[in-house]
Amino acid sequence: MKMLVTGAGGFIGTNLVPELKQYGHEVCAVDINDGDLTIGGITPLPTMATYLIDKIKPDIVVHLAGLVGRLFGEDNPKKTIQANALSTTYIAQACAAKGIRLAYASTSEAFGDQGDKYVPDTASPVLPYNIYGLSKRWGEEAARLYMPEDKLQIFRLSMPYGPGLPAGRGRAALITFLWNAHHRKPLTVHRGGKRCWCWIGDTVCGIRMLIEDGGRGLWIVGRDDNEVTMLEVAEMACDITGAPHSLILEVEPPSNQTVVKRLMAQRLKGIGWKPEINLAEGIRRTFAAVKTYDENGRPPQ
Repeated sequence: MKMLVTGAGGFIGTNLVPELKQYGHEVCAVDINDGDLTIGGITPLPTMATYLIDKIKPDIVVHLAGLVGRLFGEDNPKKTIQANALSTTYIAQACAAKGIRLAYASTSEAFGDQGDKYVPDTASPVLPYNIYGLSKRWGEEAARLYMPEDKLQIFRLSMPYGPGLPAGRGRAALITFLWNAHHRKPLTVHRGGKRCWCWIGDTVCGIRMLIEDGGRGLWIVGRDDNEVTMLEVAEMACDITGAPHSLILEVEPPSNQTVVKRLMAQRLKGIGWKPEINLAEGIRRTFAAVKTYDENGRPPQ
């Protein structure tokens, strides 16, 4: 297939594009430097989404572009809504007008806080705690508004991790734990937190298989078979870096955060997806990269 991948310079994109190419797909990878997807939309000006689709003429648009992060969303709600909801609206309008398939990368934050129960992809969402989750869910609804049901896939990605994710405030806890432990800085752990982490290679494999399989609707892309407490993850980070466990500080979680996240991936497994990298190996590989990060927790360019 010929694919237009937006947000190709981000964490998911830089891993998904090689995956798609490896399996023989023709990929046109674009990022913000190739055009701002929030531009346009005022008649008669075409949107940047329309311009790119007319230029590239893909069979499918894989829409990854957006702003990621709960804290960053609260820092700048306007930019977050524009990047996640408005850009997806324009992408969906353009794909619908041209009869092109759309695969939209959303987030597990869109489920909201479902408590301790196990959540299938068919679960009714509750209001997310943050504007990031809400903006991504708004993008989902915009996609559903414009796209025919048989040409739309929505992927709610859950806890992907691996080399290339930066560390620091608002970033993935696992990466930040590793970086902090390596530099002998405190590791702040939210008491009672539990997650299933998914190696980035397994995540993009799942995305590719869904695109190739063509299964429509909403899909959870992530693991459901390796739940671990955040305290255990912090301890693993200390162990692999040789840091003392005394660096770990357990605190009560903030009121606006999902403490336990249990999402069920049976549908994804039903098309043959099987994760291959366990958490211990994934942390080992990730730490090898984190050791090369700069003093601000950023990977080398």
